[in-house]
Amino acid sequence: MATLGARAALCLPDRVIRAIVGVPVHVEGAQLSPTAQLLIALERLVPRSAPQAVPDLVAVRRDYDIVSSVMHAGVARDVGVHDTVVTGARGPIPARVYSPPGASGPLPLLVFFHGGGFVLGSVASHDGICRFLSRHGGVRIVSVEYALAPEHPYPAGVDDAYAAFLHIVANAERFGGAGLAVGVGGDSAGGALSAVVAQRCVDDAVTKPAFNLMLYPAVDGLGEHPARQLFGRGYFIETDTIDYYRSCYSPDLERLFEPYASPLRAPDFRGLPPTCVVTAGFDPLRDEGTEYADRLSAAAVPVTHLRCDGLVHGFASFLSCDRHARRAMLNIAKELRCMAATAIMSG
Repeated sequence: MATLGARAALCLPDRVIRAIVGVPVHVEGAQLSPTAQLLIALERLVPRSAPQAVPDLVAVRRDYDIVSSVMHAGVARDVGVHDTVVTGARGPIPARVYSPPGASGPLPLLVFFHGGGFVLGSVASHDGICRFLSRHGGVRIVSVEYALAPEHPYPAGVDDAYAAFLHIVANAERFGGAGLAVGVGGDSAGGALSAVVAQRCVDDAVTKPAFNLMLYPAVDGLGEHPARQLFGRGYFIETDTIDYYRSCYSPDLERLFEPYASPLRAPDFRGLPPTCVVTAGFDPLRDEGTEYADRLSAAAVPVTHLRCDGLVHGFASFLSCDRHARRAMLNIAKELRCMAATAIMSG
């Protein structure tokens, strides 16, 4: 019920929301969008339980998927969807394929890895995001699950993501792909996985992704960037939660310095695929995403950095009811379409 109420409130006109939330929030010259400010205010009224505060992680994951489904209800229902499996590092893993409305022939593929701090999330939790990106980005998407922590700590998720990408590339025709126009992407933890898959392909001298789409990526497990402190409390994702996720992902925190755990720490960015990095202005992970984009540029890798200055971490999850998030996602989908078209022409 609280989720339905939040969804309805976010659909109110900006002027009404401003009357509810009061004075706009400004940090470093950026203004928090009225919808994001309302979302934060609503969360304080009905706070979510942090995963570490709930003993039943299975229940937390189930509730996360349910809330995500409610928030995404009605998004791009005309997209074709079917469930399948792909080969992971330890055997078959669930996947879901999305095709734009009316698509019949081969299309560029985007292998998508969901977010959730490496602890939560599934193809179900990110169904609406993938529907939207497929419809407006003009690509087929293969959304892939992977082993979650703490049951399966690093590098289990990385190994699954890498194996899944290689499987999809080798069987692109089966998934409706067009040649080697197979990219990777993901949000938050999934954005880190897409970066690691790209880096590992370059390191192993195998077919690398044709492009990479990274939404507010978590690319530095032990980073102490200023945004971690600036937005570490009161901006939707809290420092305590981030710390919990990374302790689940790697109980040995020293391993988070490894480039396949923290792709920002890779010694060489040369040879990585064209990349779109998306950052949110009021996100504890903002600075590491910005630095990743800067490192790509310095290595002469084609990169587009989309700065969504008024939004918070995870804004893609609210695209169905937050007009500001939806506008940002339309720009992201436009960039995805451009990268995919370039990949087709290059292939």
